[in-house]
Amino acid sequence: MRIALDPWGSDYVSQFAVPSEIDDDSSVQALEERIEDRPWEPAPRRAVPLPTMTAVVDGVMRSDASAMVMEGDRRALALFGCYATGAVLINSRVEVVHQGVVRLFIAGGNWAEPQDIHVSASDTASLCYRGQSSQADSYDSLREDLMKAMRQSEARVAESLPAEDSLILADGNLTFNRDSSSVVGVIKTIHRMYLSAKKAAILERLRPGERTPLFRIVGGRKGDAYNVFTCYLRLSQPQVIELPFAGVVRLEVKEKLGPQRAVALLEQAVVQVCALASRAPKDPRAPQNLIPVGGLERHLRHRLGDAQLVLRRIKSTLRTMI
Repeated sequence: MRIALDPWGSDYVSQFAVPSEIDDDSSVQALEERIEDRPWEPAPRRAVPLPTMTAVVDGVMRSDASAMVMEGDRRALALFGCYATGAVLINSRVEVVHQGVVRLFIAGGNWAEPQDIHVSASDTASLCYRGQSSQADSYDSLREDLMKAMRQSEARVAESLPAEDSLILADGNLTFNRDSSSVVGVIKTIHRMYLSAKKAAILERLRPGERTPLFRIVGGRKGDAYNVFTCYLRLSQPQVIELPFAGVVRLEVKEKLGPQRAVALLEQAVVQVCALASRAPKDPRAPQNLIPVGGLERHLRHRLGDAQLVLRRIKSTLRTMI
């Protein structure tokens, strides 16, 4: 097997270019059922008992190099990619835990058993890109595979944290979390409005700290694989020239928890997400990008190593394989 690089293939911000697998799925719909015993009006933030610990889970990913695998007359696209996931625990102190880096060499076209690629990092250490086969036939699809692997790792991190007297916030939707999971997903980018135009008008009336009543979203490419209680929460008031849902996040929990548990978790999440919201201009994704998320992302990107140095090491390794 020979590996050749695409000279235009470096894309170390690809995680922002890959669409959400839920918001991009037209089969996912909001149901017209009443979850809470309240009118469809903005719900103010309530003073609720908070858990001893709050944890924020996130991950970062990077495409290190785009490539092609070749053997005889056969060709397939491939990707050198990596991701890192971890969590920030906030109680009497702040601590980063479960931080880990995974490097993958993903070969598309159902390439059988692609080999692991060991890239020399120094005289005594190497970076191992674990071979993985994929059905993908485009670089975008390969990046989606990398994104899926990272999201699954985030779910494992979230579910490994102690749930008792804890609030666990995941950066993104809960596609890969178990139905029994008590994690709260924080979706900071609104790709799609699930509410009808009449119901969505509530967003323009939300004031900072207020949320919509809960509603349910169901569907997905695997039937009822995606089933959550959710609400929109306003963190800041948009400027007159900004979109009406600027400064809004969406919170969600698994439907299997039941309405009572869902409301309790989301009420706690409202308080903590408001408290942890970032501020402009320090964070360009303020206020939706939570302060612990920004810090964790910087830490995890450092763990991935310098992108240009890693690319040079990959090129050097492939030259020795010719």
